[in-house]
Amino acid sequence: MKILIIAYTDLKMDPRPYRQINCLNKLYSVYTVGKSNSGLEKSFFPLKKHSFIINMIRIFILKMGFNKWYYWDKYKKNLLKLIDKNNFDLVIAHEIKTLPLALRIAKGSPVILDAHEYSPNNFDDDFLWRFFLKKHFIWLCKSYLPKIDKLVSVSPGIVDKYSSEFNTKSILLTNAANYFKSLKPKIVSETKIKIIYHGLLSKSRRIDLFIDMMRYLDNDIYELTLMLVYGTYEKLLYKKLKKKAKGLNIKFEKPVKRKNLIKFSNKFDLGLCFFQPINFNLKYALPNKFFELIQSRVAVVIGPDIEMSKYVKKYKIGIISKDWSAKSLANIIANTNKEQIMFHKVQCHKNAMKLSSINNNKLFIKTIESYDKN
Repeated sequence: MKILIIAYTDLKMDPRPYRQINCLNKLYSVYTVGKSNSGLEKSFFPLKKHSFIINMIRIFILKMGFNKWYYWDKYKKNLLKLIDKNNFDLVIAHEIKTLPLALRIAKGSPVILDAHEYSPNNFDDDFLWRFFLKKHFIWLCKSYLPKIDKLVSVSPGIVDKYSSEFNTKSILLTNAANYFKSLKPKIVSETKIKIIYHGLLSKSRRIDLFIDMMRYLDNDIYELTLMLVYGTYEKLLYKKLKKKAKGLNIKFEKPVKRKNLIKFSNKFDLGLCFFQPINFNLKYALPNKFFELIQSRVAVVIGPDIEMSKYVKKYKIGIISKDWSAKSLANIIANTNKEQIMFHKVQCHKNAMKLSSINNNKLFIKTIESYDKN
């Protein structure tokens, strides 16, 4: 069976499509479309993007209602010509913005949408997104979701929302990380409690809260490491954060390669996975980071959210702040002693296999096998 996986990302760096490619390439002929290849596929088709300035001009034209014109740019049309001779038995589209392309390439073969977010409310906290792009994403959902065979998504809240709003056949596949069998929880130091936050830098992630948190904690005992991934547009924000952190026991580390991230994080005691529910997707977040921290055998620190708190309470793998403030976050950390931190780290270790991608992979392969006619 020939399978095409489409994602507008660097496939080596994007963990969800990478796991799928790695899972399927031993069983099927896997082809990919993306920003850059994974190194695992049989064949790769690159999809270029417009420059920032050109895209801004196009977004202004989109505001006038030219949805099809905006979507079908020269790069997608060129890709269709390049890939036209290929016939695929199944196409997996990552995110709604790849779906029209996936349906065109599929030529009637089944298409599965892997929805990492609930697209109609993607960035509802951002006025510019609401003004320029919200209607386009609603148009994509209304126009193309009825044509898919199945939808998979990352959290129960997002799965339920797609099912109720668009009547999709939906499956839950969490962002569970690969199982790291050899890792064990590190003993908490007598002199220092090490905290880590790793992830993308953006305004919505509120990294400034973690810096404010350190103002409430004893900096002789607690040490915070920030390992932030950012691009050209976030450089100014990064500089502001470094300035804000002066005088506090905060380290800014260069990001390690994703394949090394879980092992790198193993030396820490507490891992922050704290997302204020400022939009629908953050409200129902169940991110890669959460599962990566579990595999790192690090006690997870979260806010009073909907999805992650279920896991934290059930498996006793971390602590939950009372509210979304820096003070509350500092209080729950300060009121958790070293023995309790070690207990949560051991709980992560005990449940690492159960909360890894192993069960997800089995469900994913079973779903794919249902399309295999051979």
